[in-house]
Amino acid sequence: MMKMQLGMQGDIPMRTKAPGTYEWWYFDAVDEVRELAVTIILFDGMPMSPYWLEALPDAQAEEYGGYAVSVYRKGKKIASFVHHTKDNRIQYEQDALSIKMGDVSMKRSQKGEYTITIDTYFEDCAQSLKASFTCKPIIMDDTDEQIGEGNHCWRLIAPICGFEGEFSLRQYQDIVETMQFSGHGYHDCNSGDDALDADYDDWYWGRIPLDKQQTLIYYHYPACSRHDIFSIAFIADKQLGLRRLQSCSIEEKKRALTLSLMTIARCIEIHGTIDQKTLHLRIQQSEALEIGPFYYRYLITAEDENHVRMPFHGISEYFNAHRLRSRFVQMLIKTPIQRL
Repeated sequence: MMKMQLGMQGDIPMRTKAPGTYEWWYFDAVDEVRELAVTIILFDGMPMSPYWLEALPDAQAEEYGGYAVSVYRKGKKIASFVHHTKDNRIQYEQDALSIKMGDVSMKRSQKGEYTITIDTYFEDCAQSLKASFTCKPIIMDDTDEQIGEGNHCWRLIAPICGFEGEFSLRQYQDIVETMQFSGHGYHDCNSGDDALDADYDDWYWGRIPLDKQQTLIYYHYPACSRHDIFSIAFIADKQLGLRRLQSCSIEEKKRALTLSLMTIARCIEIHGTIDQKTLHLRIQQSEALEIGPFYYRYLITAEDENHVRMPFHGISEYFNAHRLRSRFVQMLIKTPIQRL
């Protein structure tokens, strides 16, 4: 169904060069004080791109590199860019990683700290973003633990990060607004050897700090014709590291039909044990940051069994890979994806 890899070694590029393979590096961060959030994805092969899907089974990742960058304020999207790019490079040497997709780049130093620079401007575009961020993992786990098997591999690399920087919104080449950013972040990587729906139909994923010490990360696959229900969750602790929640179960609650005619749970309930203590959390989608024909991204909150709400926000997603097979969906998502 899905492979999982835990630890900083998940950053190492591992995609084979065969047609149809892909790999992406994902970052998100939330600034609680300024009510800002950002997501940044660098793609070596973009498996949800309509152009990629049209090229299967012969799609070459080198021809479909790119990025997706979004900025949110007070639960609303204020800037978003999804671009295929031509000037793409990936280098890994002596524990230092460098990825460049057009004018968006990420560098990981030998110490494991990340520098991300963004410039989405292209000739005659109406809106663009320029930004510079630093991402410092707080948990540096060098173990290389692997769980499960399947086409798709989720690599949990840095579940708790400090994330700081500055970004400017531009109208054509004029700066409209500049904002500082300082918050809590997250980083993972995904890769695979086949279409995203080769092993599953849809998934729920999320991460949210429970307090200043601990962050919850969860993954949930609803049952489908090819597999039973699958749920897994971790608690990342700044002192104790990353630990798996035992006897984990995840239930979908408050299922509702969306504007894009997908039935999505608006609440996730997570049960399990850790340190021989029972954990019961309710994850509530507070704001829909992204609304699409196959994908929703949410700003989320969490509360315990006593309905006590945690003080932080997190990021979650619902992804319906099966919908990417639809020609109608592929047509809908061609418009926002620029080919530079």
